[in-house]
Amino acid sequence: MDMPFHRMFKYYGRALRETNATTAEQMHEVAKYCMIDALSCQRLMVKRNVINEYREVANIAFISLSDAHYFAIGMKVSNLLSVSVWWERVLTSTISERTETESFPDAYIFPPIKGLENKHPVEIKKHLAPVKEKKKVIELVIGLMDKDLSLSEAIEHILAKLKEKNHASLNKNLYHFINKEKHEFMAEYDSVCFEYSCLDAGQNAIKVYMNSFYGTAGNSKSLFFLRVLTGGITSTGQRNIKLVADFVKSKGFQIKYGDTDSLYLVCLEKCFQKCDELYDYGNGISKDEYWSQMVEISMGEIEKLRDDVNDFLKADNKSLYLKMAYE
Repeated sequence: MDMPFHRMFKYYGRALRETNATTAEQMHEVAKYCMIDALSCQRLMVKRNVINEYREVANIAFISLSDAHYFAIGMKVSNLLSVSVWWERVLTSTISERTETESFPDAYIFPPIKGLENKHPVEIKKHLAPVKEKKKVIELVIGLMDKDLSLSEAIEHILAKLKEKNHASLNKNLYHFINKEKHEFMAEYDSVCFEYSCLDAGQNAIKVYMNSFYGTAGNSKSLFFLRVLTGGITSTGQRNIKLVADFVKSKGFQIKYGDTDSLYLVCLEKCFQKCDELYDYGNGISKDEYWSQMVEISMGEIEKLRDDVNDFLKADNKSLYLKMAYE
């Protein structure tokens, strides 16, 4: 339900001037809209796991849930570092006496290529999800049950299509549900979703701090100000993202935009030649099928590129710590 502000103000104006059945009904509509609008914020916070993420951020830095919500990340990083050195019997002060004004290099940003794009861009970015695969497969089973398949039929259909390397673990997780009731399977799904949300919240909290340490170290007002460290991190980041950019361009991919540790790419035109011919400017396959094929092709090409990029980074950095993921 949505209500434009101009309509709401019009209803208010009428109700102030006169009271009748029409204005009463309109004010009832306004009240309903306001309640739904207020509840929607709460529902969105639950759906996006916001409170749990704040809780994880607060737990890591030993701060209150209120501070996790209202204070910027620099305060949280400083508190976390202060607690860490306190265990080593070192007492810190949050009052900085530094007056340095020299800056350090910023993260590298690729100029965006503006305009409409007929081919979907995709992104290479760091991200992990511990139970994502299991959750995804269970959702596939639920999707098949929505198409009038029984639980056992849906599970057998999924297991039959799984790749060999994933079959053993997922067979163990799914097969014993073949003779179970649907409500038992849904209870398992709820449990997996809860585990996923908790782990993802903790992972996101750690990522927040990882992405913020060097910024706090680069703040001249911070008690942990260390410009050499921050400059080294951003300079190395610039070098690595530029190396990756040159590598993907040498493979023929176009960079639509890039920022710090991410690249938004477009695959080579020849990758889509077959589905372009099938589409035939609207005279062949449907537009939905055409776009679906293009997305599938893009995903396959970028997954292969991801592996090539990681091999390239391993050779350059001489370690497995620096990788890029595709999502």
